[in-house]
Amino acid sequence: MSREILAIAGLSFGFAFFLTLFILWVQRMRDAVPRYKRRLPHVRYQQETIESLQTAYRTAGSIEGTFFLVSRKCRQKKARKRFRAAISYLKDSRYQDYETALFTYASDGSRECDEVCSYMIWQEAYKSRRLPMQKRSEEENNAKT
Repeated sequence: MSREILAIAGLSFGFAFFLTLFILWVQRMRDAVPRYKRRLPHVRYQQETIESLQTAYRTAGSIEGTFFLVSRKCRQKKARKRFRAAISYLKDSRYQDYETALFTYASDGSRECDEVCSYMIWQEAYKSRRLPMQKRSEEENNAKT
């Protein structure tokens, strides 16, 4: 009787071990495909989601940080998937441009969301244009003294 119990326990352990390895293999294969290459769900953002997108950009100050914060705080599951796909696009893709990340992956296509995305792109462009002007004015101030 004890041999039968040991055989059953050994087979159970072997099956559990095989099942665990199989599940880990499936997870790794699933994670091998970046999120931005997966099918995106169609979603219509609620007003709360659009407002949280604006608030997250003001808080984070960058588009990557905005996606990270919104993907944590958003209540809509499909919207979270889209924001995570945008993060994946900025991190893993070949082009890594903000316009595609915002308008293709993070936007739902509504006018309000497109206005928020355009505002974020404008702010990012303004950041890069603003730096040389500050340096030049600082150089002029130093030259006057």
